[in-house]
Amino acid sequence: MHLIPFVQLFPEQAMAETRTITIRGHPLIPDDEYALVEAYCVDPHCDCQRMMLNVLARWEAYEGYLAAISFGFDQKDDLSGPFLDPLNPQSQYAEVFLDMVTTILKNDPAYVDRLKAHYHRVKQAVDDPTHPIHRVLARLGVESEP
Repeated sequence: MHLIPFVQLFPEQAMAETRTITIRGHPLIPDDEYALVEAYCVDPHCDCQRMMLNVLARWEAYEGYLAAISFGFDQKDDLSGPFLDPLNPQSQYAEVFLDMVTTILKNDPAYVDRLKAHYHRVKQAVDDPTHPIHRVLARLGVESEP
């Protein structure tokens, strides 16, 4: 399963719809703007109903993401999430970001619906061999044969 950032697949839509968190005066997190960078599975044979929200600081220079939060849409699945993805490195702030993202996902069903719509858009694109997304995936070295 290859998780590719939504911004690499649909840059205009991602730039318009990426959720950000602005933090000022938090006792545990440095002041900054943090993007929740979405990543989706591009395996056309997989319908995992999952995605990743990677927390990225706008101004501070950090090495990589501050948190990699797995989120599954199927609440009956053991991996429904949100939870810190054990396969990715996590920063010292990861638990705090997980709490924030969990609250957002619980309280904003429109945002969850948007994430699901993005998931379905990616899956429809990888299922269509003529879709331009396949050129992007080829540039990234990801096989995506439907």
